[in-house]
Amino acid sequence: MMPSYRILWFVVRVKTVKNNMRIAFVGKGGSGKSTLCASFASYVSSQTTKPVVVFDADLNIHAPELLGFIAIPFDKHISAPGPTDEIKKWLVGNNDIENLGAFRKSTPPTRKSNLVRLESIQNTPLGKYGLHNGNLSVFAVGTYQEEDIGASCYHNNLAIFESILSHTDDARGYVVTDMVAGVDSFAGTLHAQFDLTCLIVEPTMRSIEVYTKYIDLASEAGVAESVRVIGNKIRNQKDIDFIKSHVPSKKIIGFFTDDEHIRDIDQNGARLYVEKLNPDNQNLLKTILELVDSLPDNRNVRLKKIWELHTKYVSQGFIKERFGDLTEQIDTEFTFDYGDKN
Repeated sequence: MMPSYRILWFVVRVKTVKNNMRIAFVGKGGSGKSTLCASFASYVSSQTTKPVVVFDADLNIHAPELLGFIAIPFDKHISAPGPTDEIKKWLVGNNDIENLGAFRKSTPPTRKSNLVRLESIQNTPLGKYGLHNGNLSVFAVGTYQEEDIGASCYHNNLAIFESILSHTDDARGYVVTDMVAGVDSFAGTLHAQFDLTCLIVEPTMRSIEVYTKYIDLASEAGVAESVRVIGNKIRNQKDIDFIKSHVPSKKIIGFFTDDEHIRDIDQNGARLYVEKLNPDNQNLLKTILELVDSLPDNRNVRLKKIWELHTKYVSQGFIKERFGDLTEQIDTEFTFDYGDKN
């Protein structure tokens, strides 16, 4: 019989396995969320062998170049018509959805769906639209093209990204997202798709106003607990005190100080190197990762939230008239634990 101390050791190992993590960086335009997102993704990829998958969902696509990749061409943006249709068809899997129009941005995964698993993302149709280097992958959601001027809304571009997130099992890696600016993530499911949302706040009243509005909406949506604040562009104690006077201390992860390396990047367009950041900023990235790794496995909590949002979204008259009752797309027998077994 195996000695009891070995059995206890095994139980402890099982309980301490880290399951998953998704983190988004949000804030008003120009707050520095792209810089923080790229800094964190670069830091995480240097600290783990697990896959780190970055999505740039901002209209102004900066993450690829900041991370040392070339600019992703328009035809490789996942919201371009070709990639969108190919990815949708693959995600549908064996579900009875012949009309891709019925595969809405809120359509949740089922036992018949194909799931994006981070450790094998390069082997999926999605994978060929990203850029990869070691354990780091980066994707661009998309931006306006000439034919979109005056005829399109960027929220339409985000629909395929919402579908990808809903069908992604991140049990063995990290999803890091440079989110749309301001409160645009509340237009669909994006606000409910992450374990940790880092709201980037500058020491200005305009930035505080965005913070206040975001927290109000997050509270109404039931996701306020996942929102934390990072003060950015900090020059002195006065800037820190200003943010602390408007944001509860328990909400603040830390402060990213004015950094010469970031200034060089902004002026010269160079790539970002974490090791060139000042020590305080490197320590902040470490603190964010420690917080991320301390959070519980919320895959199925997020799933139930997507079910709620899907029910609300497809209950609108224009969807019911065109596609019928799409609440039947919810498979209450599916869990990401089920996905782990397949």
